[in-house]
Amino acid sequence: MIDRLIVASICTWVGITGLIPDPPKQQLTPSQLQAKAKMQSISNMCKKRKTKTVNQICKRWEKQQGIL
Repeated sequence: MIDRLIVASICTWVGITGLIPDPPKQQLTPSQLQAKAKMQSISNMCKKRKTKTVNQICKRWEKQQGIL
């Protein structure tokens, strides 16, 4: 009976202190990386908003994203 209490307390201590490492995060697939890069590129471009064409692209992008 005592041995079960000791094992349970050790397991509790390990769980509380976080000694069990988190599972590794999944890496993005190539298509996800491409989409992320495209979104970042458009986002950076829209921060500047210099020409009419850029403004039109940004407005379309914002509508697609549901920002407006």
